[in-house]
Amino acid sequence: MKLQHRDIDIINYAENNGGTIQQYADLFYNGNYFGADRRLLILEKNKLVKGALHPIVNKKVYYRGKMPSYHKIISQDIYISNRENIQEFKREAKLDKHIVDIFILTKKLNVYIIEIDIFNKTTNKKIEAVTKYIKAKLGKEAHIIVYSKKDIDNKKHLKQIS
Repeated sequence: MKLQHRDIDIINYAENNGGTIQQYADLFYNGNYFGADRRLLILEKNKLVKGALHPIVNKKVYYRGKMPSYHKIISQDIYISNRENIQEFKREAKLDKHIVDIFILTKKLNVYIIEIDIFNKTTNKKIEAVTKYIKAKLGKEAHIIVYSKKDIDNKKHLKQIS
């Protein structure tokens, strides 16, 4: 099998993040689900990526190494739906003593902190501490968004940020 440049990008993405077929389609195939599906199957048959049904998302995910977590898949959805507005994106970013699920700095220099509450609840104490830390370090107000399982099921996490 001869690898294309896009195949190398897909393999690198699978190694770093992993994701659903739709995520690969949006990133590498201009939203063409069937093109992405076909190519990922070929890469899987040649043992360049692994494919398996994710137990929580209930969709097929492709990855190298360890299967991506639910948080990682949701984080990538947020990144992909807002990638044209994002300057910096960090998953599990450490801010002072707290680790936030997603830290986003937009091209308009707005700061977003996103917490994904699936199995746990983000405390108000953590939100206040992170807000205070960002205000002190960057001199900006952080937009803090907390998504619950219900919000994610209703696709509210895909709304645009600016």
